[in-house]
Amino acid sequence: MGTFIHQFFFLLCYGSIILSAFVVLLLNSRDVKKGRANVFLSILLGALAFSVAHILFAGAVVSHLSASVYSVGDPTFFLIAPLLWFYIRALCGEYITMSWSTLLHFVPFLLIIALSLSLRSIQSQEAIDVLNRIHGTVILAFWVLLIIQFTSYLTAARRKWQQFRLMIQQEVSNTEHVSIEWVQFYMIIFLTINAVLFISLIVALHLDDRSWLIRITAVLFSVSIFALGYKGILQREIFSQHTMPLTSEPKASMTVRTNNEDERVQQLKSFMEKSKPYLDAELTLTSLATQLNITRGQLSLLINEGTGSNFYDFVNRYRVDEVKRLMTDPSKSNFNMLGLALDAGFKSKSTFNLIFKRFTGLTPTEYRKNSSEQSSLESEQPPQE
Repeated sequence: MGTFIHQFFFLLCYGSIILSAFVVLLLNSRDVKKGRANVFLSILLGALAFSVAHILFAGAVVSHLSASVYSVGDPTFFLIAPLLWFYIRALCGEYITMSWSTLLHFVPFLLIIALSLSLRSIQSQEAIDVLNRIHGTVILAFWVLLIIQFTSYLTAARRKWQQFRLMIQQEVSNTEHVSIEWVQFYMIIFLTINAVLFISLIVALHLDDRSWLIRITAVLFSVSIFALGYKGILQREIFSQHTMPLTSEPKASMTVRTNNEDERVQQLKSFMEKSKPYLDAELTLTSLATQLNITRGQLSLLINEGTGSNFYDFVNRYRVDEVKRLMTDPSKSNFNMLGLALDAGFKSKSTFNLIFKRFTGLTPTEYRKNSSEQSSLESEQPPQE
């Protein structure tokens, strides 16, 4: 049993290192769309793979390098949380530049490296003896700082998830291909790593032998590589750059024409009824704002305050009305419900059924049946003299 676990451990670790290299090459191939999200995911997978390799080979292969530094802890541990945080932000469509504020997130990583090199360069035997006596405290401080870092980024990720849920309702009119489950998935990874780090802290406080903990850390990082690699290949950026708020937005011609909110709401409704932009299943707040020649923020404010709805409900109400109109169209009498829904701008039958019942109180089939019966009754009534 012990041999099997030992072999499984090495198989898992070696497999994760190989997989990370494969995914990084795949994400950066010419056939894959380049994006900041892929860059951060590639670096994150590389950092995790390096940590696993360091745990496996540090003692046997690179022991001559380890002897030249003061062992504080693996500095790449401090790369994981910032890289995962930037990856989540990039998937949400944020354009992250390599500015000084961005580089500040990697200061702990650089400090650990600098500390390890500088402490080992001390020549005084008295100072070396002091460092050896407090080595356990230094390791403890390393784990405490690591847990604080992960907890901070986990809190930020949770806030981002809550903001993202609201943004979806304000930006897109169809959510079939816009899932927020991936954010929860990455938060689980955050939480799991943080939990293991917390256990590591407890171990550092009460036990001297931490060899088994190193193996658990390697297993955790290996599983994270498999999970991130799988999700990273499948997950696309939710909002591309052209769908996000721009720093310099176009002048609002609708606002120039009139400052009266009621008139602007009427202009918006008139445009929706005449141009029918809701028939486009990919309609977003940004694309509609472009058609109206106003800013995204102004359109969002106009819909929220002028109609009392968010963008998602505002557009889908028009789609429901369009389906109701198509139900009475003789040329569409042979169409099934899915056909009518697709013609009106919906992307799936399940979403259409939910939204239709929410706005009408009836399922599409019930509504169509009632409409047919009502039309039959009206046709049977004798004309009034």
